[in-house]
Amino acid sequence: MPLFSNTKFWRSASHILPLRPQHKLGFREDVNWEITIHLKRQYGEKVKYYDHIISNDEYADSGTSEEISMSFDIAFDCISNLQDVGVIKTNKEKPLTSEQIKHNINKLKGKLAELVVILNGLTISELTWKIPLASQVISGDSLLVAQLSKKQKKKFMKPVEEMVPPTMPRGITEECVKFVTNFYATKYTKEGDNKLNEVALKILDTLKSVWCNPAFGPEFVETMNEGTYVNNVVVSAIHATLFDNPFGEHAFITTFERQSIASSDRRGDGRTGRRPDIMLVSKESDKLYELMYVECSRIFCNKQKEDDDNVKLWRETNDGMYWVQKSRKPEKGQFGIIGVQVAGQKLCLNILIRDKVEVHRYYKLRESIIPIRYSHEPSVLAEFIKTLLVLRNILIVNMSILRNTPLRRSSRNLEDSSTVTSD
Repeated sequence: MPLFSNTKFWRSASHILPLRPQHKLGFREDVNWEITIHLKRQYGEKVKYYDHIISNDEYADSGTSEEISMSFDIAFDCISNLQDVGVIKTNKEKPLTSEQIKHNINKLKGKLAELVVILNGLTISELTWKIPLASQVISGDSLLVAQLSKKQKKKFMKPVEEMVPPTMPRGITEECVKFVTNFYATKYTKEGDNKLNEVALKILDTLKSVWCNPAFGPEFVETMNEGTYVNNVVVSAIHATLFDNPFGEHAFITTFERQSIASSDRRGDGRTGRRPDIMLVSKESDKLYELMYVECSRIFCNKQKEDDDNVKLWRETNDGMYWVQKSRKPEKGQFGIIGVQVAGQKLCLNILIRDKVEVHRYYKLRESIIPIRYSHEPSVLAEFIKTLLVLRNILIVNMSILRNTPLRRSSRNLEDSSTVTSD
């Protein structure tokens, strides 16, 4: 009987898919580790495991344990192969052990004496791999920062003030007003007086194409897939934002879920790295550096997807920072790795920096709405463009810092990645 008409195969596969196990001969870290551990323990008596997951009445007539075992093996390997070629993607990672987390918290205590009292009050068992602090990353919106004194918090958030200007050039606001007012006119063209105005106009032209596209009408957006949204809106806006940047062909954008070099390096042993939806990669001295990661959703995004992408993003930026540190030593507190999250129509601009005591800080710099349809409110457009211009400015500064930073002569003082590899 052909494989794909085998009822037992599909019944087995339907149980494997939600569990996301990996090939039994090549355990990987992006899987459900509770199932991994169980499989390893039960490997010598697999039939017992198969009986356990197919023991309900629905599968009572599925056949003997030997037949179920054979079908499960076929489905197991088939689903694993689909994972390997990227048809099925998983994002789960093995939870950090309490000892690994305790080690990371102790290292933070050594670097941040002023936070020892707060760190001593942490319950290690409540920290998981999804929480940045467990990987020595302090997020600007974390409870730890919320407990700081007013003076300490102002000092901690100072990098955000330096990266995000309090106001936007007046000319750009005026262009947004004109764009909304003249949108339905037969023609809209105006050359910008300076580079920022020129870039803003490029972004507005991109939005004009989106607003005129019937695919983004209210009758279609609910069923629109992620790829259409990302390629027509997000990628186009990023290209417009980086229009005529000073680094030209030395930097490029990947839009095909390219494997992250930094993630693969951190995982080691030839393991597959994460595949962000979009990356900005810069080439310096024949070495590639990932300076921006973007994770996207469909126009309608649920809370679980938003939370999962948020975790992926800070881990990707942390890997990206370590990858840079392995070959260069950019100035502390000045250089950062950008993480952009698109959750529905919400655009969040984040950055991870390495401060003067080598602690990684993760900040949300800006949040704005992506205006996929015509709006009478120029302020919505202005906030969106301001976010993208801040993104452009930071990327250009980071590429300049990277280019002018000498190569690391020795890795003697290089710490291990704080994003603990799940081995």
